[in-house]
Amino acid sequence: MPDTNTTPNFTTEDSNMSVMRRPDPGQIPSTPIAPPGGSPVYPGDDIANIPTTPVAPEGGRPAYPGNMQWPDLRPDFPMFPFPTPTPPVTYFGQVRFLNATTTGMNLDVLIDGQNVFSGSTFATISNYTQISDGFHTVTVRRTNGPILYQQTLAFISGERITMVLLDTNGGVTLSKVSDMGCTNVPAGSGCIRVANMSYNGSNYDVRLFNNQIVFAGVGYKEVTSFKQATAGNYTFFVTNSQINISAFNELPQLVFAVITGASCPGCAVNNPLLTYSINVRPGRVYTSYIIGNPWSNMYQVFTIED
Repeated sequence: MPDTNTTPNFTTEDSNMSVMRRPDPGQIPSTPIAPPGGSPVYPGDDIANIPTTPVAPEGGRPAYPGNMQWPDLRPDFPMFPFPTPTPPVTYFGQVRFLNATTTGMNLDVLIDGQNVFSGSTFATISNYTQISDGFHTVTVRRTNGPILYQQTLAFISGERITMVLLDTNGGVTLSKVSDMGCTNVPAGSGCIRVANMSYNGSNYDVRLFNNQIVFAGVGYKEVTSFKQATAGNYTFFVTNSQINISAFNELPQLVFAVITGASCPGCAVNNPLLTYSINVRPGRVYTSYIIGNPWSNMYQVFTIED
């Protein structure tokens, strides 16, 4: 007689028939439940032995079942190398030196120890030297002799200057003249100016042949403004400055006209200190330096065409 208390298996099979039996609760797989704080698990996952669906690490990419090496779907951006550092841009100016000393000594000029004007004598001028923006030490010494002047000076990029060597008590000093200006000259004209680099206390008027004032009361170390002059050959006369003459008496510009003593009796300038001429060319710039002194027999007008 069969045991009525025995729970039959869900299925059984013998040689004659198959009988459907109630399943054993202990043999029915159940859906796994995630542990507290864990991630959901799915049928077929076993917490102990079977790996569960991978979970992306914090801040990482989502992982997918069966593919832990999921391809990187982020777009590929071109990798540009870091720019190579470039050296700072250095800007330059230009400087030249005019020897207006009357000591008779040959002089050298050095910039930061480099000789740029060697064995110079009275009324000689150097070429322009390129010099970087900033401070540089300028030294003037007797050729193969002692230092007469040394100073650290500021130079500005884009500036073009002339440094004039002048006499001083027991040595030499420098006076700076800017060579900028008068760059937009009208067609058929040039520019002229005067610089008094002779001696302390000197004061001059500069006149044309017909006694007209071109530059009035030019004091020591003074540089006049440029004036326009139409192309042609001009003769100028340097006189001691008259007290009753001022800039209001100056010609505003020079218009070339041939005037000589024969064509203009009584127009001559009496007893000039110095006389000089300039053949003004169109588009050119002229600076006339009055240098030296009467008692040294070194006294002249030194004109430079730039």
